[in-house]
Amino acid sequence: MEKTDTIKRKITYEKLFWLFIFGGIIGVVMEGIFCLISTGHWESHVVTLVGQFNVLYGVGAVLFYSIIALLYNKKTITKVLTITIIATVLELLCGILLADVLGMKAWDYSNCFMNYRGMICLVFTLGWGFAGYLFCLLFDKIDNALSKIKSKKWKIACIALSVFMAVNLLLTAISIVRWSERHYGIEADTKIGAFFDESTPDDWMQKRFIEWSFLDKH
Repeated sequence: MEKTDTIKRKITYEKLFWLFIFGGIIGVVMEGIFCLISTGHWESHVVTLVGQFNVLYGVGAVLFYSIIALLYNKKTITKVLTITIIATVLELLCGILLADVLGMKAWDYSNCFMNYRGMICLVFTLGWGFAGYLFCLLFDKIDNALSKIKSKKWKIACIALSVFMAVNLLLTAISIVRWSERHYGIEADTKIGAFFDESTPDDWMQKRFIEWSFLDKH
């Protein structure tokens, strides 16, 4: 039995990668459904240049799984508190990166109770904890499902998609940086920058990253 538990708690790149992919896609679908219910129309909150994928949800799925796997023998309350704290800190760091480096924001909790700079707030911190608790309940089922994704075809798909996502994320990062630089009057000084200015103009980026905005407009 001990050997089986050890296998269940084993963290591998393949498991984390598929969690990243599935989590990112499911996150977009969930937000789309929420917008459909609350506003009456579908919104696709993607965070990549190519594909219906939200990096933040993908990272969240990996984070939840890794914490629970590492603390597998600890009490549920310990896992949930750890997830809540780390997720909140990472959300804050991402908010600071966007605001202080790029002069942008992708979310705003300014009107929420007990918020800090509109980047984190009590309600969403508790939300991280609730999501972490649900993940704890589903962990074994998720881990068992991931353990079955190990055939040669899945390994080839993992390698191919890993390369694709690495390129996708790199291009996304460059396009966002150039979007910010253009807004604040910084001209492209390389051919790469000029290429992204032409291929991912401001209006296209705003339609793609619909919730993102610049701080000097508020």
